[in-house]
Formats: sequence, C-alpha cells, structure tokens
Amino acid sequence: MMTPLPLWEAAKRELEEYQFVSSSDVQPKWDVPEKIAINCAVSGRFTDGASTGGANPNNLEDYVDEASRVIEAGACGVHIDFTFVTDAKGRRLDRDLRPVDAYTEVLTPLKKRFGNDFVPNLNVLNGTSFEMCVEPAKAGLAEAAPCAPGHPDAFMVPAVTALEEFGVKPELAVHSTGEIELAKRKLIDTGILKKPYNWLILYGLPFNVGRSLVSGVSVNNAQDMAQHMFMMVDQIRKIDPDSIISVCAAGRATLYMTTLATMLGLHIRVGVEDTPWKYPNQDKLLGNNLEMFEMAKQIAELHGRTTGDANYYRTLVGLPTK
Repeated sequence: MMTPLPLWEAAKRELEEYQFVSSSDVQPKWDVPEKIAINCAVSGRFTDGASTGGANPNNLEDYVDEASRVIEAGACGVHIDFTFVTDAKGRRLDRDLRPVDAYTEVLTPLKKRFGNDFVPNLNVLNGTSFEMCVEPAKAGLAEAAPCAPGHPDAFMVPAVTALEEFGVKPELAVHSTGEIELAKRKLIDTGILKKPYNWLILYGLPFNVGRSLVSGVSVNNAQDMAQHMFMMVDQIRKIDPDSIISVCAAGRATLYMTTLATMLGLHIRVGVEDTPWKYPNQDKLLGNNLEMFEMAKQIAELHGRTTGDANYYRTLVGLPTK
C-alpha cells in the first residue's frame, strides 16, 4: 500500500521519479478471438454470364473445382448459390434444374472427397414452390443457410421456421440497419429464431433500383465502410451481445472490409459471388476464389488470428460437430 504524503512532498517525488511510459503490463490483452471462421461463396455473378472458371464458376464442374480449392486451403464452409447463374447450355440453374438436384450434383463429389471437413451452406431461395425451396435443407444437404429478414414475410418467416425444424442453422443476411430491426421484431422477439443468433452482414453492393427486397447501403470510401460496419455491429450487439457475426466481403470494399472485420474480432465470408474486385482503389479483378481466400487468411494471420476448421464453426454457431 502506498505511504500517504503531504501534497508538496508527493509532487516533488513525482517529478524526481517521473516516467513518461508506464509498465507494459498495464494494458490488458484485447478481447479478439484467436480463431476466425472464413467461409467462401464461390459462385460468380459479375460477368456477362459466360463461365470463366474461377472468376465465374457458373457450371457444376467449375463449382466443384472452386469449392475444392478453398476447402483444401482451410475454408471452414462453402456457400453455394445458383441464383442468376447459367450453365454452358444457357440453363438457369435456379430455375431450370430442381434445386435439390443441382446441389446434390455439387455436394456429392465434395462429400466423397472431403467428408465433413467443410460446412455446406446453401440458399433456400430457389424453386417454383415453397417446398421446392426448402427441399435441399429438408434433404440434409445443408448445415447452414442464409435468409434475409427483408424478404417477404410469406417466404422469410416460414423459411427460417423450417430451417430451425430441419436442424439447419439460419444465417441472417442483413444488408442494412433496418433489416437488423426486422430480424429482431419478426424472428427474435417472436421466438422463431434460436440462439446462438448467426448474422451475416452484407452491405456495399450497388443496387439497380431505389427499393429492393433487400435494399442496401452505399459504400464509396473507407469512412462510409467503417461507419456502416460499426453501426450494424453495435445494433446487433445491443440485441444480443453473444451473437455470432460474420462480415461478407462485397463490392469495391472487399479487402478493406475483410481487414476491418478481422480487426474487430468478427468472422468473414469471402469469394467472387459478391465482388469481382481485388482492391477498392484499382480495377484489378480477382482471378478466383482461392486468391481471395488466401488474402483473407494472410490478413488474419497478420492480426494474430488463425483459421478455424469446420467443427470450430459448427461449435461457434450451435451445430453438432462431426
């Protein structure tokens, strides 16, 4: 215990013993998880529709190749989305093939090669009936599936309900702060969604209309990017501080967005599905998904974080390990 001194004696000693920098152990370690979950969305939708391999894997063979490369490199999960994608014959995979059949064709060779070493993340957006949309989840093909709270209630609410029923972890794809509030009001406050809440922040993409089913936000520079991320993360934490949050690299901001999310202790999703760009300040395009995944992995390592495997991610979001 410090010995009490009169003011002037205390001031004199302080000057005599003055040290500008305190001991290094005064600063505690930051609360940033050492592991990071890196998922990869391997489909491409920013070209003229022609398959160009890694930059636009829009046929089944390219899908399998792209997914295989990122799983081998350490991706904990792969998001497979056929929305707006056509194959070499010009068929829309989300309309001209039954979703469960298209997903089966991709996942069968991946499962044969990698077993349970990755988490299949599949959309439930495609199909001419609701039953067809959720069929891949019901068939056990998916372990996780994104669904935007901004989608129409007649689809979104029963879709999330069905995912919970089938043991598939819903991933709340939120494109703005308003959509976070929708998730709280329509899915969390109603008890439909079960903990841990699993959020995918997806902003920064340009939209072609003033209002869409998942209206987003404009991100034109690093300040816009950071402000939106801080605001959305803060809003989610106020709803539930234990929420699992992943940030999706999207639009021009890709690399910077991934870096900031890594610094904040969040998890990330990369891949050419939501961006063709390598850097925000250049027109250089990504060559393939592996290139982007390796960049994200290196960024994580430079920030003292290592990539978690599939079972790490399963435990994180409340799925059973395999």
